[in-house]
Amino acid sequence: MGITYEDLSGADFARLETVGESWMKLYQVLEEQAAELIGIKDKDDAAFGIDNWDGQSGEAARERLRDIVFGIDERSAAARRVSVAITVAVEEFIAAQAELNDIIGGIDPARATLTATGSLIPNTATGTENIYYAEGLSSRIAAVLEQATQADDDLKAAIGTWAETFSESERLAMISQASDEAEELQELLDSGATPEQINDWWNGLSESERLGILEGNPALIASVDGIPTDTRDAANRSLLETQLNRYSPTLDSDIADLEAQLAEMEANGERYDYSGNLSVPMNSPEYAALSAQLEELKAERDDRDALTNLQDAIAGPASTGQEHYLLHFDTEDDGGAIVSIGNPDTATNTGIFVPGTYSALDNFGDLGGALGRADAMADDAKTFGVPGEETAMIAWLDYDSPQSASPLEAFEGDSWDLSKLAPEAGDGKAAEDGAQTLNQFINGLDATHRDGGANTTIAGHSYGGLLVGEAAQDPNTGADQLIGIAAPGFGVDRADELAIDEENVWATMAEGDAIAFPAGESVIHGNDPTGENFGSNVFTSTPSGASGGEIHGGYWDDENAARKNMALIITGQPSKVDQASE
Repeated sequence: MGITYEDLSGADFARLETVGESWMKLYQVLEEQAAELIGIKDKDDAAFGIDNWDGQSGEAARERLRDIVFGIDERSAAARRVSVAITVAVEEFIAAQAELNDIIGGIDPARATLTATGSLIPNTATGTENIYYAEGLSSRIAAVLEQATQADDDLKAAIGTWAETFSESERLAMISQASDEAEELQELLDSGATPEQINDWWNGLSESERLGILEGNPALIASVDGIPTDTRDAANRSLLETQLNRYSPTLDSDIADLEAQLAEMEANGERYDYSGNLSVPMNSPEYAALSAQLEELKAERDDRDALTNLQDAIAGPASTGQEHYLLHFDTEDDGGAIVSIGNPDTATNTGIFVPGTYSALDNFGDLGGALGRADAMADDAKTFGVPGEETAMIAWLDYDSPQSASPLEAFEGDSWDLSKLAPEAGDGKAAEDGAQTLNQFINGLDATHRDGGANTTIAGHSYGGLLVGEAAQDPNTGADQLIGIAAPGFGVDRADELAIDEENVWATMAEGDAIAFPAGESVIHGNDPTGENFGSNVFTSTPSGASGGEIHGGYWDDENAARKNMALIITGQPSKVDQASE
């Protein structure tokens, strides 16, 4: 049954508004609890850290805390979403009520009479045209009531989904009612629709329809550019939990059993097949089959552990107090993920960090991995940013990162020997392909941003610097600033070859970095971005480490000058950046 005239005309929404505020307070309390528990276990010297509680019991305690944090994180996100849904519904109810009051206030009593139930009786004594007058007003009132009813249905769907008040039959009905819309979306994706077209279509759905797609087919929207950040996060977290639940609980013991079985065969001399007078014995068929099975299970364990670490890394708030948003993950090849610290749909500034060689899903959440470095950049943006502005910092690993790097001996004397460069890092194909994906992602952020787009900076380290440079060559890139951190080139010889204005192109290379070039030399992927003839703005960074390799990875060390400089660029304060002397 829909909202009636009596329901809407006499409603006071203050109480519902208070309920929404209570849900938001619950969210805040849960976030604080999660942050406190994370602080107890995350550092080695913390109360539950390995320095203070080693062994199996300590590991079990940390695992239990991890599960508790994960549960709190789920509930806090649900509380926030319920609060937002109530706030949106209150706004729509109040707007509908105001429109209804405008209609009522404009009724000419000489032409029609409004009943207590909202019906209009035409005064035919003063003219038969009043029949049409009353019908027109009735249609307008019906439209307002339909608007309020849709808002009510959307609120019910949101509470049913996030507060889990729906019965299974209600949930399935919501999914079924959105099946046509899910098919429409698939057709849009198959047709190559742009992120903006996807977003326009998505915004045309009711919240019930959007939730029906999310509940029924999260994989359809999880990685689609143009779908709002919060929705993608919910879809990806659902998929992540589902995938983790698919792994056998006996996986570790199954691996141990196979290893023991193979060891026993070796000890008993049953590993090799000596038949056929082979000069080199071959593994016996049984041993070979068990070895193949073991490798499959180990690969499965590696994927499980990488996904578990990802789930752990995004549980609870970030060090800045902002939420983590999971926008993509996969385990193909070396795997990858996209995680935002803060919501880029509402942020004033958005920074996108692209890591370089050796980046993979299994190290994504590490301190020195993509998310760990993005977290440091988010902290710096909060510290050095403009008061009142929020910066979302995204760790972006959605490309095939090279798993080999350029060896130090590739530089001999005063020139580079390109023949000694490892082929993966020396080849720009991964960067070129990744640049297209990155620009599509940025266009998606522009489409979903609630104010038409944030101030967006793309920052790449090492090979990631080449990727962002390739992205910046596209006239359709949505990036406003470009930062290369120890980049082996931007794929061009001069900054004016990029689609981003030269004044917004930045680069740094610490003295002693393993890939530091002779001043201005053309090497690997175009001219040195820090060279005086390139035309970029060069900012200072501090050599951090005893070797070139340590310096190359040390730009996020606590005292490195690069950190503050990057934060100032990302938060739109270029005049405060400490630029290197000419």
